[in-house]
Amino acid sequence: MDNHVALPHTILQWNLTLPPHTSQPGVVILIPDWVYGLLPLCGPGVRKDIWIREEKFIDEIYRFFYQSGFGVLTLSCPMEADEIPSDATILAATQIPDAYVTIKKLMKESSCNLNKSVIFGHGFGVCMMCELVAYGLKPAGFIVASGIYSDVESILTQKYFPFKDLNLQSAGVENHSPVDPDTALIIKNLGKILQAARRGREKIKLKELNHFLELPIPKRLFSDESSPSALLSTLDAPSVILHGSGDLDISVTNAFFLETKLKQKNNSVSRIVMLDDDHWFREMPHDMAERIRDRLSGECIQHPIDKRFLKNVQIFVEDVLKIRRTKKDIPDIITVTDSTMTSSSMPGIEKII
Repeated sequence: MDNHVALPHTILQWNLTLPPHTSQPGVVILIPDWVYGLLPLCGPGVRKDIWIREEKFIDEIYRFFYQSGFGVLTLSCPMEADEIPSDATILAATQIPDAYVTIKKLMKESSCNLNKSVIFGHGFGVCMMCELVAYGLKPAGFIVASGIYSDVESILTQKYFPFKDLNLQSAGVENHSPVDPDTALIIKNLGKILQAARRGREKIKLKELNHFLELPIPKRLFSDESSPSALLSTLDAPSVILHGSGDLDISVTNAFFLETKLKQKNNSVSRIVMLDDDHWFREMPHDMAERIRDRLSGECIQHPIDKRFLKNVQIFVEDVLKIRRTKKDIPDIITVTDSTMTSSSMPGIEKII
């Protein structure tokens, strides 16, 4: 069963796909990293590469949950679309009141209960997850995958600053693929971008020689009232934070700050750090220089998603939704490095000190 609601004048649509022969299955609501626009929020990289990278990750997560017997609701392009959505299209498709109504409508039409759903937010998708919850969406639990805690200005600096030539050399990366033209332009004008955000501008135009780039600056992300740190207090249901120690886009330290912030009002928070996984939970080299080379060359997208990550999210969803598993269906004990669990959550995960 595949229900969808297409948004007017856009190639994006919300889809709810339910597994066959399953009566009222649990639903996972996937919110991608690109929900505020592709650049600069999901960089570094050119638009096409970013889109392929993010869609490949969400598609793999979608297939995993669906094959595990869950319904999956997410925002995506129709399969026949050969056009990458513009930033304006993405921002129009992710306005909170419309998204809230659409999600509620799809769930109701398919006889699915929001109390039997979990929201999975990836990267900036965590911010939209918080916005939806603040607006009134009340699922059973939250998955914070490579999420953010600090202000957006710090995140943008963190995403791009390591790829400056001087910093690459200091990290031991001497022979590396040159950054793409978009990334080079953003790095050179990062101060202008942040200044424009502070002044409340909605977009900024950058140009160097024949290369032109127009970037959106969503006010929803740059205002004090809707900053990630302000929104996180809305997540009052069981939550799990997953982060890769090899994440070059959002530092793993954000996972620890996020845990501290969530625990101020939520007594059911778990944190799992996946050793040497990147922003998309794919295995990365231990050496920092090799990680950066993999990131710049795009080699990282060729790696499969870490199976430990997939098992962790499955255990959490089944635990939160109180899905009973037969003994043969229970996954093997998952060993992860630097895991901090609440005493009552995810009993199948072993903590290693």
